Amino acid sequence: MATEQTQVIDDQPLQFEKGLVGDIAKSIMTPGYTANGVIQLMFYTFYALFATLLFMLFMTGGNPHVIALTLIAVCLFVTIKWFIAELEYSKRQDKKE
Repeated sequence: MATEQTQVIDDQPLQFEKGLVGDIAKSIMTPGYTANGVIQLMFYTFYALFATLLFMLFMTGGNPHVIALTLIAVCLFVTIKWFIAELEYSKRQDKKE
């Protein structure tokens, strides 16, 4: 005879583990929460992309395609940094009110 297990759900807030995985889970489950760990990981990924593109620029002797990709990557990086700064500014303004 099989016994059924019931799960009791409390009205307690969710507890997330520490670290990058917990930060990602918290950013998914919490409205308005910006995961700083995810943002830092994204910036490190951009730095690796820039290093790769600079290496490719050196190895190809300044290929126009690699130059274009580098410019696109720089524009994307600057745009993301601007958006995150505006998001933080908006949060600070909401806290003041």
